[in-house]
Amino acid sequence: MSRFRLPIFTAETLSQIIWGMENQDMDYMLNIKDGTLYSPDLSMETGEEPPQSLVDIPSWSSSDGYQLMVSFTNSCKDPKLKERLVRELNSKSHGVFRRFRDVLSEDSQALQSWYDFKDAKMRAHIISWYREHFRSSRDDIEDDELYGGELLSEFEVKHLESLDSYCTALLENEAGEDPLKRKIFGAFTNREAYEICEGDDPKGALVFEIVDNMACVLMYNIEEKYRCQGLFNLLFDLFNRDMERRQIERVAMPFGPRSAFLKGVFAEHDTGVSEGESYAVYRVHEWNNGTFSSETAFVL
Repeated sequence: MSRFRLPIFTAETLSQIIWGMENQDMDYMLNIKDGTLYSPDLSMETGEEPPQSLVDIPSWSSSDGYQLMVSFTNSCKDPKLKERLVRELNSKSHGVFRRFRDVLSEDSQALQSWYDFKDAKMRAHIISWYREHFRSSRDDIEDDELYGGELLSEFEVKHLESLDSYCTALLENEAGEDPLKRKIFGAFTNREAYEICEGDDPKGALVFEIVDNMACVLMYNIEEKYRCQGLFNLLFDLFNRDMERRQIERVAMPFGPRSAFLKGVFAEHDTGVSEGESYAVYRVHEWNNGTFSSETAFVL
């Protein structure tokens, strides 16, 4: 069987999938070899042999579209506009989708808000489908590359093959004047990092190195002002999904002085971490199978 990389999720790829989902007149599939849409209906008409690299795109029905309109209406801040939208949604006559859009078309800003809302929700739905498909098709798909920046509008997660000045400074601050920590950090020479940025400004990072078939996390940090927003969860989730794509079996995760919350997370996942331990070792595949992808909490 041929093996392909799943396509990088560019804006064009996402737009194509959204278009295929919303098109109720024809069925579409995704060609994972090149990231394009493919119609089995058109293939039957032309007699062409379908490619071997096809997967179903996420399902989307008219009821899904209706629930999306309900969600948008519930979040509407303008009471008059909300009242009109509720009236259209409660109407049993044909054409509710068109009338809903017609009401919003009277205000260009409201219409754009609807398009942005719909786009964000459908993108979140597609990204969750994308991750689940990778996990359930492990034997058929060799690898994938997921663009982390799609998950939060204000933040982007970057993979660094070598440390930049921000990550280097974090390690130096972590080691401080402790000669043992400096010696340990210095022993790792092929360090990588995941860095979460707001624009061009780093707001946190997870620094690690792969040794044989284990990823050793050296340190992790979220800037104090940006804590309690779920940024670490996002960073940690992307790290673990990527480690599985790279066929890393285990991760050694240290517990710093401010990581009581992390011990609690590990305890919830039955990793056997006790209060006095300074680090945990867990199996990546088991962790990912027992953990929902964090984008669901931040986008939906």
